[in-house]
Amino acid sequence: MTHFAKLLAAPVLLAACTADPGGVNTDVSMAANPAAEAVAGSLEAVDYDADSGELILRVNAIHGGTRNATYTRVPALDTAGYQGYMMQQTPADRHYTALFQESNGNEVVAGVVADGGNNNRYFGGGFYARQGAGIYSPYDHPVSEGEAQYFGTYAAVTNVDGAGAQLLDDSGIPTNLTPPGQADRITGIILLNADFANGQVDAEISNRVLVDDLPGLGSLPDIMLVATAIDDNGEFAGSAEYQGDVGNTIGDYAGIFGGAGATAVGGVVYLTEFDEDGPLEGEEEYGVFVLTRCGAANDDPVCDNL
Repeated sequence: MTHFAKLLAAPVLLAACTADPGGVNTDVSMAANPAAEAVAGSLEAVDYDADSGELILRVNAIHGGTRNATYTRVPALDTAGYQGYMMQQTPADRHYTALFQESNGNEVVAGVVADGGNNNRYFGGGFYARQGAGIYSPYDHPVSEGEAQYFGTYAAVTNVDGAGAQLLDDSGIPTNLTPPGQADRITGIILLNADFANGQVDAEISNRVLVDDLPGLGSLPDIMLVATAIDDNGEFAGSAEYQGDVGNTIGDYAGIFGGAGATAVGGVVYLTEFDEDGPLEGEEEYGVFVLTRCGAANDDPVCDNL
């Protein structure tokens, strides 16, 4: 049974103090989610190792029957350069899709997770943090006077049904019961502008499409991350709007700069709608961006034209 996006999000939880995301599957070593409350959602703690492909998440939900659930690395779920993972214990259990990535220089890490929905609810959340010792200093250059651009890809998980290629075989579930769904994903690109001299950041997310796009929406509207302050610790949080629809807030974003000279930035976007006047009802997304500053080592080739 196709239900697309008529599901309600779980209540948002308070974020906890920051920590290094490295560790093992214990409460002690799991990194408590330091993301802003508006984008953290139900994701409480993370253990992520990009090199080994280890991802362990603690989600405040019906979540695999364990406090810290280990996810399976699934390259078929890789989305716009972000590593894809899944977790589903039995055909009747919720199917979770997660997208995580580190910055090119390992300064920051960020990711999102969502299940495909079951019993009129879905659960999701986002995470971002500095890696290791958490080195950070703002960008300062005499030519640009502290202004910098960050360009790269954007990826998201949604409460819209995807094709379900990674769902466990549900043929044994009685036909009068609705099996769980698999979250569709979104790809896009993002240009983030930071003015460290004046302590401001904003961004635009464009080229947005659903990966499976069962509703047949095609191109999705561009999203504006409205200008907001960068605090002394290199963190920021603000609101999101459709392009050209000034003052109509459709969600929140937040993130953190990392590295000497703010060489990288990672963050999360939570939208309470994303198809504007389209046919979907109650559609939501948790999106992630991990970007390298233009001019820094291993920046995106597009930076040469910005």
